[in-house]
Amino acid sequence: MKVDPILFDDFQPGVPMGEYEEVYDAQQAGRWQSIFGSSALEGANAAPEAASMAVVAMMRAYLHVVAPRPPGNVHARQQLQMHALPRLGESMRIAVACEGKEIRRERRYVDLGVRATGDGGRALFEGRISLIWAA
Repeated sequence: MKVDPILFDDFQPGVPMGEYEEVYDAQQAGRWQSIFGSSALEGANAAPEAASMAVVAMMRAYLHVVAPRPPGNVHARQQLQMHALPRLGESMRIAVACEGKEIRRERRYVDLGVRATGDGGRALFEGRISLIWAA
């Protein structure tokens, strides 16, 4: 495990950084439902709840794989393309890779790509997290 913070120079475009596994479980669903309402009511919230869990999983993958981070990074943008919604109880395997990096106006920009698969390897989502890296 890396002890020193990941620096801009450590990012290598096109190189996988690691994987993280997240289970969309009843506890997560319960937390979502405590804020937005129960999805048990004729499935009214099922799709928004599952899509929200995809975003949560993407961010948790970033936080676990790209660590430790130097203080002062800025999460500038994120994009998410859904292929299929995760199912309650499904394990999501999320791969994180550096897609690119550049210096613009004396700021260090890093783009991370994420790809998630569910049970049986079915494609769930692809995403991109754009950051201004502090060091």
